[in-house]
Amino acid sequence: MKWTFEQLKTFKVVAELGTMTAAAEALGFTAGAVSQQMASLQGSVPRPLFARDGRRVALTDAGKTLLHHAAVLIEDERQAAAALSGPQAGQRAVVSVGVFGSAAVSAMQPAIGRLRETSPNVAVQAVEVDVETMPQAIQESRIDIALGLNYEDAPQPPLRGVVSQVLHREPFLMVLPPAAHELVHDDRLLMEYANDCDWILPPVDTYFGRACRFACARSGIEPNVQHLVTDTAVSIALAESGIGVTLATPLMMGLRPTAAPTAVLPGKSTRSIVAIVRSSALERDSVRAVRDALVHAFSQPPKLG
Repeated sequence: MKWTFEQLKTFKVVAELGTMTAAAEALGFTAGAVSQQMASLQGSVPRPLFARDGRRVALTDAGKTLLHHAAVLIEDERQAAAALSGPQAGQRAVVSVGVFGSAAVSAMQPAIGRLRETSPNVAVQAVEVDVETMPQAIQESRIDIALGLNYEDAPQPPLRGVVSQVLHREPFLMVLPPAAHELVHDDRLLMEYANDCDWILPPVDTYFGRACRFACARSGIEPNVQHLVTDTAVSIALAESGIGVTLATPLMMGLRPTAAPTAVLPGKSTRSIVAIVRSSALERDSVRAVRDALVHAFSQPPKLG
């Protein structure tokens, strides 16, 4: 059935006014143009739409059925046109944001607050995603934009059609057993201690685990990894208990504050929080607004613990 939207609108006016002539006057067409449109519409459907009733046009059952659906389509088109031509604030958009622990706690509340001021029509839906698969989730369009990670010593490979923007950089911190409290101000003794004691790190087949080992190598430390722990909160708790040294970052410690002694890992290795998004998604005003809100959120000092 190959009718046109213009034919349906003309059909609705003909049905309401009862004659081709009246419909032509109402639409600003000639009677011949209206008649031609209705003939084309009739030719596109398998059943008669019109029945002659004297000089007027009456609808058959098939015509009444088509009129009902045509009215729905025309109203939907009117509402869509009104929404797109009206003020932007009237267009509500939902943007899904991939999040993970420490970055979510630091960024989501200020970003949402910023959007309420700048883009009240944009709603955010936070979706927890494994940070290791965040770039793939973006590439596969499972989420619109994401908070991801990049480590200077173990950079993520680029993905076609996906772009990243650095939002925040932070150093690696050594979280030390309580017994090392007096060493944090003596770099030489601290390095000797770090090379002699046991370590608690994520497995090497995880992104953070690889980044930790590269960062240690840059610092001149060869960690004696005795405990393989993925959960940063557990790693910090184990360091507090005195069984070894672990690595964290300021944002991680915002989720799991500690009184254990800490020291910046030598070597100047960093972890970057990045906004990951498909290039095509940035054509949407709503996605750009969320990205800008995330940039603003990280431009302020992060709230830690």
